[in-house]
Amino acid sequence: MRQHFCVSVYVYDKNSSKFLLVKHKKLGKWVQPGGHIEPDENQEEAAVREVFEETGLTVRLIGDRKPRESDFILPLAIQKNIVKDDHIHIDFVYVAKVVGDTKLVQNVEETDDISWFTVEEISKDTFETFDDVKEWVKYIKENY
Repeated sequence: MRQHFCVSVYVYDKNSSKFLLVKHKKLGKWVQPGGHIEPDENQEEAAVREVFEETGLTVRLIGDRKPRESDFILPLAIQKNIVKDDHIHIDFVYVAKVVGDTKLVQNVEETDDISWFTVEEISKDTFETFDDVKEWVKYIKENY
């Protein structure tokens, strides 16, 4: 069984109560920015890089560093996503906020669209996403 370590980043604007999602080309669904962790890259570096590559935004990850301030930020979760019968993505799930310029730049090679959405919009039955995305955005809005 092939296993790849990945990151998923829920970019949340607390002021507008909106989440930034990208429409994934291969999946055809709205998802949080993210992707594979590269060799010699840690999960925090990968999370910030993936958001920038897919959205043009610079973000800061939100969370605690325990037990030492020099340790990594604790992810919101470590999620197992079965891609195929022989392929698993192990996702470090993070929450982040935008720092600096807020101009969106779509990565047209990987995504069909990019936009900000409220939890109410994402929660609709007709919204093209995964159930876990709907669960995470509700949880994040209530707890961050």
